[in-house]
Order: sequence, then C-alpha cells, then structure tokens
Amino acid sequence: MGEPLLRVEDLVTAFHTDEGTIRAVDGISFELAEKQTLGVVGESGCGKSVTSLSIMRLLPSPPGEIERGAIRFRGRDLVTLPEREMRALRGNEISMIFQEPMSSLNPVQRIGKQIGEAVRQHRGASAKEARARAIEMLSLVGIPAPEKRVDAFPHELSGGMRQRVVIAIALACEPKLLIADEPTTALDVTIQAQILELLGELSARLGMSILFITHDLGVVAELTDEVVVMYAGKIVERAPTAELFAEPAHPYTRGLLASIPGYGAAERSASGRLRLPTIAGMVPDLSRLPRGCRYQDRCPLVRERCRESEPPLAPIGARRDVACFAHEGGPYRDGARA
Repeated sequence: MGEPLLRVEDLVTAFHTDEGTIRAVDGISFELAEKQTLGVVGESGCGKSVTSLSIMRLLPSPPGEIERGAIRFRGRDLVTLPEREMRALRGNEISMIFQEPMSSLNPVQRIGKQIGEAVRQHRGASAKEARARAIEMLSLVGIPAPEKRVDAFPHELSGGMRQRVVIAIALACEPKLLIADEPTTALDVTIQAQILELLGELSARLGMSILFITHDLGVVAELTDEVVVMYAGKIVERAPTAELFAEPAHPYTRGLLASIPGYGAAERSASGRLRLPTIAGMVPDLSRLPRGCRYQDRCPLVRERCRESEPPLAPIGARRDVACFAHEGGPYRDGARA
C-alpha cells in the first residue's frame, strides 16, 4: 500500500488564554488516501474545525499554536513548512470550503474575479484566462447562465448559489485535497442534497480526496468512505462508514446515531410525550478536563477504571479503532460482552 495523501500524526493544537492553555486538538492521528472521502464528526467544540485550520495553517496566532505532531501532505510536513511554501499550497494543492458562504466571499467584488484570483496567483493566468476559467468553474458547479453570473456580486445570488461559488473557488486549481468544513450547515435540505451530490461527482471526476467535517451523520452516510469520531479534542472511534453505521463501537458514537430522527426512533417520556433519544450531560470544559475518560460523566458503560485512566485508541478489527475500555477482550453490545 502506497503513502497516503494526508497523514496526521499525534497532532496537538492549543490556545493560550487567560484561563490557561486549552488543547482543542489533543494527540489525534489519522490518514486520508488518494481519491478517498473521510468524514470527521462530533458535537460543536470537539475539535473538528481546529483540525482543518491546523492542516491549512490558518490558526489565529496568537493565541493558537500547533504544539506537537506532524501533518504530512504528499510526504511534506506542513507544520514545519516555510510560510512561503505553504502559501503556494493553499488554494492550489489543498483547498478549503468554509462554513458560511457570505463570510467567505468579498461582498464588493464580482464573483468571477474571486474565482479567478487563485488561478492568477497559482497558475500565472492572464485576466482573460482567469475570467474564462471562472465561467468554466461556474458551469462545472451547476450555476445557470455562467457568462452572466460571472459578473454578479454575492448578494445577487441565493444561498445555494453562493455555496456553489465557494466550491468553484476551492476547485479552480483542481486541488488534490479538499477540506469541506460544514459546507451544507446553512442550507435547506434540498440544496444540501444538491451540494452533496455535486461534491461526490466532482471528487470522482477530478480524482480528488475530501476531508468532510460535519456534525450531521446523515451527510456522513451519504458521502464518506471512512469516519473519524471526535469528542473533546480526541478521536474516540475510527471505522469504515458502513461498519460504523452497522455496529457503532464507542458509547458516544451510539448516542450520536441514536439521536438521528427516524421512523420509530422516538421514545415516550413519563408525561406520555414523544421524545427523541439524547445524550445526557454536557461536553466537558477543555480547561478543566476530568481525570480518565473524557466521556465518563455521560457514558452508560462507565466503570471505575474509566475515572482513573484515559483509554487509548486501540484496534478492534482490521480497519477499526476505538478508545473505550469496554472493548478490551472483545466487543460489547448494550453493555454486555458479545
């Protein structure tokens, strides 16, 4: 098996605040192969977006800092790469789709100029060539009448169209890696489905790998090959998508899957009302983490050992890893050993 396109090794990203050092990403490792789509999921604040910003080297500094670890893209460590070389990679070989299209686009520049900027910067294209590329990209992402839309301002487009423009900007130089950070969060379900279908088609057409960051497990099931589940800055489970949905291993993953609305998923409360299953409690404060497992106060399988030491991410199958003491000696199902 060849070298993965992206390899993250023991990454620690911290923010130095008045309350102390907060490690938003704390020792995570994962790989992304060529032409693969990897999903990174978890609740808000678990470290998903900080992971993506670390890869792009776009952390606000201060207070953000990569304290430890390596981020190897095609064999080159991005953590130690000089800023000049990193700028040559951003928007060219590695691109990113940010969460909110209106904050990602310049409101006073026409969208054609914004799409063509990366092509001029990285490919040395002329203004005429950049405009032609912008029209081509607008057509590629499914925007009608691209010859007219290329001169539009962002406020003249719908939310779905603006998100397609952001995707066009990210893909203008045909990157090898696309980082999509919650790209469908602000969109209605119809537009969301169109964007997911578009990303899948473009990935296959361009031979591009995608790191897809989301809290939506339905989106993960639709688009990804493998999934990394994060909780409080740590990876708690890593598995092929089909296996994770068929048999989630970590109690947190089970809680996330159980909370997806679906037929028969609701339970009746004591008052007789129908309620969706929820995960009790709150995500721990990263500045005051408990000793032992970070999920202990919310976990139905918690044992005394969980409060004493932190479970390592360990293999439970050929391509599966889980950080849970309940899996030592064999998989658990509903609290009992299988």
